[in-house]
Amino acid sequence: MAGPPLGQTNGAQWDVRQAGARSDGQEDCTTVFQKLLDEAGKAGGGIVEVPAGRYRLNTGLSIPANVTLKGTYVLPPTLHHGPTGEISGSVLLAYAGRGATSGPPFIRLAGDNAVIAGLVITYPEWKQTDVPPVPYPPCVLSENTANVGVSACLLLNPYEGIKLVGAARHWIRDVTGYPIKRGIYVDACYDIGHIENVHFWPFGVTYSPDNPFCKWVNTQGVAFELARTDWQYVFNTFCFGYGVGYKFSSSANGSANGNFLGLGADSCERAVVVEQAQPPGLLICNGEFVGRWSSTDAVCLDIGPKLEGKVSLVNCSFWGPIDRCVWMQSGSGQFTASACHFVNWDNRHVGSPAIQLDAGKGIIQGCTFVQKGLNVRVGSNVVSAILTANQAPDGFRVDNQAGKKTQSGLNE
Repeated sequence: MAGPPLGQTNGAQWDVRQAGARSDGQEDCTTVFQKLLDEAGKAGGGIVEVPAGRYRLNTGLSIPANVTLKGTYVLPPTLHHGPTGEISGSVLLAYAGRGATSGPPFIRLAGDNAVIAGLVITYPEWKQTDVPPVPYPPCVLSENTANVGVSACLLLNPYEGIKLVGAARHWIRDVTGYPIKRGIYVDACYDIGHIENVHFWPFGVTYSPDNPFCKWVNTQGVAFELARTDWQYVFNTFCFGYGVGYKFSSSANGSANGNFLGLGADSCERAVVVEQAQPPGLLICNGEFVGRWSSTDAVCLDIGPKLEGKVSLVNCSFWGPIDRCVWMQSGSGQFTASACHFVNWDNRHVGSPAIQLDAGKGIIQGCTFVQKGLNVRVGSNVVSAILTANQAPDGFRVDNQAGKKTQSGLNE
């Protein structure tokens, strides 16, 4: 009786080592990996196991529908030893695509229910001395799929981390890394995506805010960007040292709405940028936002002039080197802050307010302000501003340029 295909350990699992992949990081293993992935796909699905080792891949991989490429990790791995540090476990060495963003991705989640899990993906040709950084295609890409996933993975210095376009009900969780230009991008998701427990921090980087590479990421990089996505859930995520922590943009497909709980952005020039949002709005709760180290004009929540939906903050905190905590510029949008805590602002000592409302509608209620200074500036183009039940140590101070369009009461 004939045995199972090479590398197959049982009816639903395959092993790249048993199929002949070398784990010394020297020999290209792409053919072996792809052969087993294709076999698993033809079998209707399964798990392609990647035992601990370092596997060189000169070209990208395509994960078929119902197939998981699985390494050794069940929790997200981290590397905390600078660029010369080594990390064990299941490590994929990405040599594909150097020099251009338009080529095939390193990992394509090509079908429904395609998943990668328990892996470290690193770019051996990356150098911290390359400024501007050398571009690559996305590390992980999925287009026009459903239920794809990335779990318990470390993405070590990819140019772009995860790009999801038309990937309904995606599930990205327990991911660490330090993507350079952009961490996660979502567009054309019309059915409830999830991004949970993602931590973008300078893993594998010798960090200094004045280092040219770190400064490039800290002014040009975007950790999370959401364009058109309906009912998006983003829970317990963190980023450090980006130009923009969380960007809500728009595409030809539209913009986002969703539930955003436990967002963290430290040392970002703009912690949150809202260019556009759907009418149901962006519901941001329990956020922690800190300005960029050494910055002179950091704004934690920057709401642009084209916003048409609503941005709602509840129980968020702002501190660090910040010029303005909130800057609302949209004439057609609405902003609400409830039970938020403003610790620091006006780091240049030029009289900047904690909250600047240039236009549109705003409600500030039940918020607390720690330092002395101007709390809210209401511009002349504001349609309606309601300021109630706020506390500040030197009295709640408002620069009201909108006259009777501003209602204020029950403030300390």
